[in-house]
Amino acid sequence: MRPLGLLVLQRTEARRRNPPRTFVSHPRHTTMPMAKRRTEKGVKPGFSLMDWMRLGSHAKDLAQRKGAPLRAMSMAEVFEHRSEHDCWTVLNGKVYNLTPYLHYHPGGIPMLMSVAGKDCTTLFNKYHRWVNGSTMLQKCELGWVDANVDTTINEDVVQVEDAVNALSVEEDHHHGGTTTTSS
Repeated sequence: MRPLGLLVLQRTEARRRNPPRTFVSHPRHTTMPMAKRRTEKGVKPGFSLMDWMRLGSHAKDLAQRKGAPLRAMSMAEVFEHRSEHDCWTVLNGKVYNLTPYLHYHPGGIPMLMSVAGKDCTTLFNKYHRWVNGSTMLQKCELGWVDANVDTTINEDVVQVEDAVNALSVEEDHHHGGTTTTSS
């Protein structure tokens, strides 16, 4: 049996020659090459995750529903809200108003704008699969996507367009304009 002092000395010397290959969680201390590291845009002071959580615990209407209940909506309706001042997205079938969250996202506004008016589930799961998005965005929830709503809205639009076309044909008759016959 070897003496304890000699064993400790041998282990210390072995570690010096072959350091353990561990990754430290802080990006500045990682052994990953600089070019492969994730570059965060960062957020302005007052827009950290903790600030967002604080805002969520005190704000009354981050979703801007104005007291309206959660409701079913179509992807067509979500698609209409894709500007920096009116930004909706779908995550796991739920519709969220991201407008109040834009400045809090560490990846920057352009990253969220790339999914504005769209379903962001795949992209979210690619980069944030460990994040509970439904809890973090709970106060921004507007409702859920329902494929059946698309059909109803399209039928309503067609009915309205037919009514408008019928009125314009009647106006032409009453004002002496040219009339067209439908075949």
